[in-house]
Amino acid sequence: MIIALALLASSAPANAQGVDKPDPLDAIVAEAERDAREGRYDKARAAYIALARKHPGTPQGLLGEKRSRPSAYLGWAPVEETGPSANRVDIVFMGDGYEWESLKAFDKLAEDAATVLARDEVVREYANYFNFARAVLVSADNGVDGFGRDYDTPLGAKTLGTFAGHVGIDQAKVREVLGQMPEHDGQAIVFVRNGVLGTGGSGVAVIGGREMKTMVHEFGHSFAGLHDEYQTQTGHGGGGGVPNSLNVASLADPKLVPWAHWIAAKHPQVGVHEGAASRVKGAWRPTANGCIMDSAESFCVACREVLVLRIHEFVDPIDSCSPEPQAQRVKVPHQVGPEGFVATVQAMRPARHQLEVEWYLLPERHFARTGDAPSVRDDDGGAPTRSRTRKGRPLADLRAQPVATSRGKADGSHKHTVLPKDLEPGVWRLVCRVKDTTLLRGEKFPWVLKDGESLLSSERGWWIEVPPR
Repeated sequence: MIIALALLASSAPANAQGVDKPDPLDAIVAEAERDAREGRYDKARAAYIALARKHPGTPQGLLGEKRSRPSAYLGWAPVEETGPSANRVDIVFMGDGYEWESLKAFDKLAEDAATVLARDEVVREYANYFNFARAVLVSADNGVDGFGRDYDTPLGAKTLGTFAGHVGIDQAKVREVLGQMPEHDGQAIVFVRNGVLGTGGSGVAVIGGREMKTMVHEFGHSFAGLHDEYQTQTGHGGGGGVPNSLNVASLADPKLVPWAHWIAAKHPQVGVHEGAASRVKGAWRPTANGCIMDSAESFCVACREVLVLRIHEFVDPIDSCSPEPQAQRVKVPHQVGPEGFVATVQAMRPARHQLEVEWYLLPERHFARTGDAPSVRDDDGGAPTRSRTRKGRPLADLRAQPVATSRGKADGSHKHTVLPKDLEPGVWRLVCRVKDTTLLRGEKFPWVLKDGESLLSSERGWWIEVPPR
């Protein structure tokens, strides 16, 4: 875990040869975290109390003191894992107001929440793109601050000043919990046991009680930055001006609203409909009454597009490949021997459609930076050098036709073999490009019409050398 590991790494003593010796206190912390992960909460708490009492002032003792408070973070546990965190959307479920006797109930709630979220059309199609985990949080009290009352809970649940008393939490405390987990994307879904309604934004969805439809709605706020399409004060907006966002506009011009490309494409469900952002007048939404950001059961066409693109800010269409790809500037060719050169790409796997995979073979001279040759960035084709939150950019025009396309295996594995007889001697570049068309069988429109940052496309490349004959 990020905080624990940082603390413990500084405490490991060095032996005479300068090699760090394992600190036995680290093993106690690891065992306590394992107990928390496997549901032995009393045992985990006892270990933290002992660390704080017996080893005060040490990193492990300080950690034990923090995790043995009446309201505290004890550890974390996976709910559902589909692949490496480095190329998944990691979402963490948290509970506030769950006392000792209710921790097992929250464990079940987190499992149910993951199941319900996966029933949404978009999350269901991209289920393999998500990992779900839960933070183990014990509360001293079951209550929500407000109306002169102050409860001891780990996330500081509170009643907001809306007309309906929507529940909120202390986002800084949520970030502190996320910081103690080994893998996260700043995305949390918080269930407040004694709260009402819900709020969402900046990566954190807050749900009062266990209302699952509210969870999906608030997920739209927190994960994708969508706004309410309610026409009445049922929502928790209404203050300030009308937001010009991805699914709400302050103007009615069909050429200027953010979803104008769907109108231009003549999608039958998309238009400009007045009533959104808790207003009957002066705010417009994409559909008449077909979005969960209003009161429907699923996301509308325009919001669905936003969600798919948001997923791809975290997840590259290429999950892994072998051998390791090379950026264009790293010209250390693989030798093409008698058995040939084999490149394997593991593409991501949506539920009901396949990604488009193309292979290109280009001579070294193709990448010259003079004349009419394409200008290709030096980092094109190598493993992405990016932060977890991916920002896309258009792939260069290779000015060539693919030598092969690949349907791949059911597990998403795609392979291309280059034999010496296939090419003239010299240095070549093998490029694999993968694109999610988002077009499902039987549907007229893809789920994404406008991908301005090329988030749905990715490539990897390898230099290869064919020896003289």
